[in-house]
Amino acid sequence: MAQLKSVLRAMQSLLHRAELVWCVIGLAGCTVLVCVQVINRWLVRYPLMGIGDLALYIFVAFMLIAAAYTTWNEGHIAVDFFRDKFLLHRPRALAVHKACMVLIAIAVAVSILPATYRFMAAAIRYPQYGTLVRWFNTSWLQILMFWMLALVLLHLAVIAQRDIRNAMRQFRSRGED
Repeated sequence: MAQLKSVLRAMQSLLHRAELVWCVIGLAGCTVLVCVQVINRWLVRYPLMGIGDLALYIFVAFMLIAAAYTTWNEGHIAVDFFRDKFLLHRPRALAVHKACMVLIAIAVAVSILPATYRFMAAAIRYPQYGTLVRWFNTSWLQILMFWMLALVLLHLAVIAQRDIRNAMRQFRSRGED
C-alpha cells in the first residue's frame, strides 16, 4: 500500500510539473506571438497570416490548462471574505467551511461535465477546420476543454479528501472552537 501511495504521489507531482510547464510555455508563446504580430504590423504594416489565430489557440489552451493548475494551488476558487471575517480564528468552523467549498466546487464541475462531454463528442464526430489554414483541425480545443474539466475534478477530489480528513481531525481534537 505504501508503494502504491508513493507511485500515486510521484504521478501527481509529475502532472503538476507538466501543468506548470504548459502554463509557462502557453503564456510565453502567446505573448511572443502577439508581440511579433504588433511589431510586424507597426514596422512592415502588413499582418502575418495565421499568427493571430495561432496566438488565440495557444491562449485558449493556456487558459484551460491554467484552470487545472490554479485549482490544484487552490487559487481563485473561493470567496475569502466570509472566511476571513468570521472563521479565521475558529479552526473547526474553518475546516468545515473549506470542505464544504470544495464539495460545492465538485458539484458545479460535475454538473457541467456532461455538457462538455457532449461538446467534445460533437467535435470528434464533426471536426471543425480553421479559417486561414484549411487543413488545421481546431476541434482539439473542444476536446481539451473536457479533459481539463476532468483534470480539475481530479484535483478537487484530492483536495476534498484532504479537507474532509482535516475537518474530521479537527472535530476529534479536544481543542476549543
